[in-house]
Amino acid sequence: MYEPDVLQGSGYKFEPRKDLQDKHNYTRHVFIEPDGSVHEVVRLNVLDDRAREDIIGFHFCQQYAQIYYADSDEQPQFYVVRRDDPWDMHYVLHDGNTFNLEICRIADRALLKAIKAENDCMILLRKSVLRGFEVNKIEKHFPGTIPKDIADAVKMERGKRRHYHIGAEDMGPKMFLRPPMNPRIDLKEALVSAIQKKTSKKHRAKDETVLVLDNLTTHASPDDFFDALEAVKVEIDMTPFPSIWLYTGYYSDDDGRNCEFSIIPLKGKRDADPLLPFLT
Repeated sequence: MYEPDVLQGSGYKFEPRKDLQDKHNYTRHVFIEPDGSVHEVVRLNVLDDRAREDIIGFHFCQQYAQIYYADSDEQPQFYVVRRDDPWDMHYVLHDGNTFNLEICRIADRALLKAIKAENDCMILLRKSVLRGFEVNKIEKHFPGTIPKDIADAVKMERGKRRHYHIGAEDMGPKMFLRPPMNPRIDLKEALVSAIQKKTSKKHRAKDETVLVLDNLTTHASPDDFFDALEAVKVEIDMTPFPSIWLYTGYYSDDDGRNCEFSIIPLKGKRDADPLLPFLT
């Protein structure tokens, strides 16, 4: 089941439409604002970065198929024939067409750092046995998570090389308390920076590469992105990538199904991009 949403006009929000009770791979980010109000957003969260890219690639291909092969009697097939060589993914389609896919995150740096630490902690706490340096990593970011006797033993020099049984697997916390942060970013600067970062790569075949910006912002609306896009349209149009999209994931099973996501077109060539039906 897919719940994609192509956001084109005003009044839209980056949020899922369905209840999250039976959904997977998401995080509810809750912020207490300076005026005391509570701001909550839901974003796709996958502990392993490579698995996250696989899910985003799968979602993008579903949209590609829906647009480009909607009238075809033949079921489209997408095959990943190269990974990280040099682009994130190289696809070959059933009809011989090919393209690369490159993914780049857009988010506040402090928020990304916090998410990374939380996900690393969750991965480690799924184990029943940890090495000393892994215990130290968890305690550095989240003191008091590991039983005190184990944390104290690891502080001894010889303890850093030992293995420790920490109990049942999957003992990770259900909630993380983050330090105060204000994850609002300058979208114009973020868009240009992310695209220039990928443009500056010395990899070949940029003209055959679709760039997907993975939106992990928490306080930006679609209208905010549209306004920012209008301000930096010249810079974006000058980039060598023929197609650029903004992807916002909300949740997904590990195989990419049972999901919701939104996608916004930022750039496309009228003479070369089959995804143009989404562009106005």
